[in-house]
Amino acid sequence: MSLKSCLSISTGVIMLLAAAPAFAAAAWPSASVLATGMADSCAAASAAAQEGGKVTDAALANCTLAVKLAYYSKARAEVLNNRSVLQYARADYNAALADNTAALKLDDRMAEAIVNRGSIFLVQHRPQAAAENFERALMFNPAHPEKVYFNRALAREEMGDLSGAYADYAQAARLAPQWEQPKREMIRFTIARQKPTS
Repeated sequence: MSLKSCLSISTGVIMLLAAAPAFAAAAWPSASVLATGMADSCAAASAAAQEGGKVTDAALANCTLAVKLAYYSKARAEVLNNRSVLQYARADYNAALADNTAALKLDDRMAEAIVNRGSIFLVQHRPQAAAENFERALMFNPAHPEKVYFNRALAREEMGDLSGAYADYAQAARLAPQWEQPKREMIRFTIARQKPTS
């Protein structure tokens, strides 16, 4: 059996993940109130950038200040990841990659940052590096594994691994049956039975 894809990939459907607000669930001393507010603002800006694709200079400045104010490594990693989403939305992929790399130096198990780094590699047409990052992200139980499988399918398709791409689209569809995009991608493939060779 072989698979053939009818269309080229559309990188406009790449999914990014924002880290949760760094201090949202904890009661911090009053000295951290500004840091908490800036981290929450950065997380909100990251979520808005994913929804609408627009990033203001003020939102980016807030995230930069939040990075400077973050006291704990995990909090700084989350803010760096969120700022990388803003950089990505602005198509500043080198800055986004630098933020992801910095975040992962602080917390190398942050699934969101690993997924985002894979997405950056994908738009830079580095599908092997993208697929490796998506594979690694799946090891850390990301919040939305269907998006990770979908992204890895895009990377595999760009590498010419059509069977792997189809399998990942199918897994994304199984994990999120209400999500239509993986099903639309699967329609592009034709499954052809090959005669056995002797």
